[in-house]
Amino acid sequence: MTLHLTEQSSTLRLSQGRLRVELDEQTLAELPARKVRGVVVWGNVRLTTPALAFLLRQGVPVLYATLEGQLYGQAQAPQSLAPEVLRAQLLAQQNPLPLAQGFLLGKLRSGQMLLERLARQAPITPQQAEIEAALEALPQARSLEALRGIEGNAARAYFAGLQAVLAPYGFSGRNRRPPTDAVNAALSYGYMVLLGRVLLALGIAGLHPELGLLHTEGRRVPALAFDLMEEFRVSVVDAVVIAAFLRSELTPQQHSEARNGGVYLNEAGRKALLRRLEERFSQEAQHPKGFRKPYQELIETQAARLKAAILGREPYTPFYLWR
Repeated sequence: MTLHLTEQSSTLRLSQGRLRVELDEQTLAELPARKVRGVVVWGNVRLTTPALAFLLRQGVPVLYATLEGQLYGQAQAPQSLAPEVLRAQLLAQQNPLPLAQGFLLGKLRSGQMLLERLARQAPITPQQAEIEAALEALPQARSLEALRGIEGNAARAYFAGLQAVLAPYGFSGRNRRPPTDAVNAALSYGYMVLLGRVLLALGIAGLHPELGLLHTEGRRVPALAFDLMEEFRVSVVDAVVIAAFLRSELTPQQHSEARNGGVYLNEAGRKALLRRLEERFSQEAQHPKGFRKPYQELIETQAARLKAAILGREPYTPFYLWR
């Protein structure tokens, strides 16, 4: 499981094989330490040295993020990546198009399916047609630039489709840095949670997260994690955020606040969304290959399949939503 530390000014301690969250000498939560596979520290939360040392010895990554959902650091034990895998990743970067097309195929098909479900609530036929056109153009792309152009056009159509449904909640299209409405705040926050899971999966698979194939590399940019995230943005984050607003589990009035020139989830909103996302990670979904697994395991499965494809052992099949 992934442990999210959200209670501000609290402390995570290790005691007799258990991790305990404390605030003002009161225990807020306690769980077996060995069940934790990842930790996300949101804002002002402290880890004692014994707790952090235990997590690092167990190979558990600790991500540090702002309350607004921006990742700014990571603590992890030194990794010894296999030289043959690193060589294969560098070689794959010389011909990234096939795998990059796979990442976007998963994203576009999931987006197409989600819009199909939302079409019962709002007329979004033009946007559906644009995504269909993008799917047809995807195999014809001959460069990353062309691929990114196709993805950009599809993304505009996709979020225009979401706007038709989410306009009553202040959503007028995708924006960030800073987000200007509660829906965008929830999407950005959810993507940060998803990034943590994908980084964990890549670590388990033994892949270097900064050697990207679709996304541009940069200093301390986990480009490969952003690549793999594309297959799960719609099914894990977007679907959860949309459902939460439509069911009034998230509302702009109760779960967001304006500050620092933008709109962000407040404490109640962060906790509500984290709860729904954790439930989503535990839900089963069907892979295009026919097997079913919880989303958390599917993310790890895709990381392992990506490694096999990079090593030339088997073709890569992206994950996407099915009917």
